[in-house]
Amino acid sequence: MSDSSQLPNFNPMATGDSVSFLSLPGELRNTIYEIILLQSELVNPWLRYGSQVPTGLFCVSKTVHREASLLFYSQNRFDFAGRDPEKLASFLQQIGTRNANSIRHIVIDFPEFLYLDPGDVTVDEKSLSILGNIMSSCTGLSTLRTSLHSTSNMEFRLDNLDHYSLATEALHLVDTHFRTMPSLPEIILEVYEDGPSDCLRRRMESHGWILSKNTFVEEENWDRRLSDVDSDDYGYGYDYDNNSYDDDDYDIDNDSDFWRRAAD
Repeated sequence: MSDSSQLPNFNPMATGDSVSFLSLPGELRNTIYEIILLQSELVNPWLRYGSQVPTGLFCVSKTVHREASLLFYSQNRFDFAGRDPEKLASFLQQIGTRNANSIRHIVIDFPEFLYLDPGDVTVDEKSLSILGNIMSSCTGLSTLRTSLHSTSNMEFRLDNLDHYSLATEALHLVDTHFRTMPSLPEIILEVYEDGPSDCLRRRMESHGWILSKNTFVEEENWDRRLSDVDSDDYGYGYDYDNNSYDDDDYDIDNDSDFWRRAAD
């Protein structure tokens, strides 16, 4: 986040006139965007209730939308774990090409294996579809992180194989898919401190993957009815690059997406 002490001197009351947001220095506007939009936790686009990003800012004007959405998508971390390919594709399509390309940090499930047999090591089709969506839409990725639960499941499954060579082949296959990402993002695997096999961990690290170790914490049951309800109405800055509005003639009454979101 920008250091406010480094902001240029700006006194909106110096002239005695009202000052519009767009007349503020760009650095000051960016600081305001950071305060409002940057999240310390992962951003889950499908959460309808609970902690959400105040998306009304995206509807102020086309200039504000462009500036705010660039910061929002490039600096937040997005949680795509546990989602099917259709939902992910819908989200990436709805936010538009520019916003999807701006995403830098995502979390997904570690790809699942359909078969782990001699002569037949195959990644599940849904996992391949998710990777394909990300590869074609999120071209500016810096980090690709796998969820803790899915990575742990993968470790135990590979550790239980009768032939260690199959585990080696399986990890190599996944790495091949990871390396097809055009931006060659850093691959980070969330793992527990105590894994089933040190040998398997070394093999994972041999692909250049970073293992982020977590202390095991017993999960508690909690009420998901209000805080974790899926919604396909993302509201995270739709792509307005179709030039349907200019800054001077933006009419909030004609923004059907805004009123649809406000009614939810």
